[in-house]
Amino acid sequence: MGVFRELGRRVEQFKADAETAAEENAPFRCEACGARFDEDHERCPDCGAEGTVALDD
Repeated sequence: MGVFRELGRRVEQFKADAETAAEENAPFRCEACGARFDEDHERCPDCGAEGTVALDD
């Protein structure tokens, strides 16, 4: 069972690392809460506030 626990732990760490990297490189940001995402939205998908901005590279 230890092998499966270790594998599960590594998968969860990989998912967390991938999510962090994707968020850091996302081209749009919510002005209200600071959430970052890949697509432009009229409202923030995290907090629902209006006012998302495109970030410059």
